[in-house]
Amino acid sequence: MLKEDNKDSDVRYKNPYEYAKYVKKCFDCMRAEGYRVEISERLYYRATKDKKIEQWLENNLTMLPYCMKTLNDIIAVTGGYIVSCICHMNNYNNISTEICASDRFSGTGMLGGRMTSRSVIRTTNVSEIEEQIRYNSIFWTPEAESAGFKAKA
Repeated sequence: MLKEDNKDSDVRYKNPYEYAKYVKKCFDCMRAEGYRVEISERLYYRATKDKKIEQWLENNLTMLPYCMKTLNDIIAVTGGYIVSCICHMNNYNNISTEICASDRFSGTGMLGGRMTSRSVIRTTNVSEIEEQIRYNSIFWTPEAESAGFKAKA
């Protein structure tokens, strides 16, 4: 019985609603412009019951602003920009990041092109998002289509 009491004292919040309020207040990525973070109710609930899941969630939320800045930089170097980005934290070790990017130039080389590419990247943590983008960087390059490549992340 003492062990159960000790487990409860290790968890910061017992109520998922209160924990969600804490996360939205304390993590910059939850109020960021340029991308959105959506955390499932199930993940909030599990984080209130398991310290390991709580730490995983908070570590990933801490890394997310740096990851999104790097993502923007990678796409900008290849001549594109992010139209929208939503990071879905669905469950423990389950992150799905939906990225829509566009080239700065249209097919004719004129500024303001409307070609948009969409990719969904599934990872177990935030640091893997950057790795996936670097690995699939040809997806973001305007030259990919002219070279005959149709890479999808």
